[in-house]
Amino acid sequence: MIEYLLLFLAIPLGFVFADVTEDEKEIYTKAPYFPILLWIFAFVAAIYYPFDRQIALTLTFIFITTFVWNKC
Repeated sequence: MIEYLLLFLAIPLGFVFADVTEDEKEIYTKAPYFPILLWIFAFVAAIYYPFDRQIALTLTFIFITTFVWNKC
Protein backbone atom coordinates (compact mmCIF):
# COMPACT_ATOMS: atom_id res chain seq x y z
CA MET A 1 0.00 0.00 0.00
CA ILE A 2 2.83 2.39 0.80
CA GLU A 3 4.34 1.89 -2.64
CA TYR A 4 1.18 3.23 -4.24
CA LEU A 5 1.28 6.27 -1.98
CA LEU A 6 4.85 6.89 -3.04
CA LEU A 7 3.70 7.12 -6.65
CA PHE A 8 2.01 10.40 -5.72
CA LEU A 9 5.47 11.84 -4.96
CA ALA A 10 6.35 11.46 -8.63
CA ILE A 11 4.20 14.44 -9.63
CA PRO A 12 5.77 17.02 -7.28
CA LEU A 13 9.20 15.60 -8.05
CA GLY A 14 8.59 16.22 -11.75
CA PHE A 15 7.70 19.84 -10.98
CA VAL A 16 10.86 20.21 -8.90
CA PHE A 17 13.01 18.77 -11.69
CA ALA A 18 11.40 21.11 -14.22
CA ASP A 19 12.05 24.06 -11.94
CA VAL A 20 15.68 23.13 -11.29
CA THR A 21 16.50 22.48 -14.96
CA GLU A 22 14.65 25.47 -16.37
CA ASP A 23 17.86 26.89 -17.87
CA GLU A 24 18.61 23.63 -19.71
CA LYS A 25 15.09 23.19 -21.08
CA GLU A 26 16.03 24.28 -24.59
CA ILE A 27 18.78 21.64 -24.62
CA TYR A 28 16.67 18.61 -23.69
CA THR A 29 13.57 19.65 -25.63
CA LYS A 30 15.38 19.85 -29.00
CA ALA A 31 16.52 16.25 -29.02
CA PRO A 32 13.89 13.52 -28.59
CA TYR A 33 15.09 12.47 -25.13
CA PHE A 34 11.87 12.39 -23.17
CA PRO A 35 9.44 11.01 -25.77
CA ILE A 36 11.65 7.98 -26.39
CA LEU A 37 12.24 7.41 -22.68
CA LEU A 38 8.52 7.65 -21.91
CA TRP A 39 7.68 4.94 -24.42
CA ILE A 40 10.46 2.70 -23.11
CA PHE A 41 9.43 3.12 -19.46
CA ALA A 42 5.75 2.49 -20.22
CA PHE A 43 6.46 -0.59 -22.33
CA VAL A 44 8.90 -2.20 -19.90
CA ALA A 45 6.69 -1.44 -16.89
CA ALA A 46 3.74 -3.11 -18.61
CA ILE A 47 5.84 -6.18 -19.36
CA TYR A 48 7.25 -6.49 -15.83
CA TYR A 49 3.98 -5.91 -13.97
CA PRO A 50 2.88 -9.59 -13.92
CA PHE A 51 6.38 -10.82 -13.05
CA ASP A 52 7.87 -8.35 -10.58
CA ARG A 53 5.62 -5.65 -9.20
CA GLN A 54 8.47 -3.74 -7.51
CA ILE A 55 10.29 -3.18 -10.81
CA ALA A 56 7.03 -2.24 -12.52
CA LEU A 57 6.16 0.31 -9.83
CA THR A 58 9.66 1.78 -9.95
CA LEU A 59 9.42 2.20 -13.71
CA THR A 60 5.95 3.70 -13.31
CA PHE A 61 7.34 6.19 -10.79
CA ILE A 62 10.09 7.15 -13.24
CA PHE A 63 7.55 7.38 -16.06
CA ILE A 64 5.26 9.74 -14.12
CA THR A 65 8.18 11.90 -13.00
CA THR A 66 9.57 12.17 -16.53
CA PHE A 67 6.13 12.85 -18.00
CA VAL A 68 5.45 15.74 -15.59
CA TRP A 69 9.00 17.04 -16.09
CA ASN A 70 8.49 17.05 -19.85
CA LYS A 71 5.11 18.81 -19.70
CA CYS A 72 6.24 21.69 -17.45
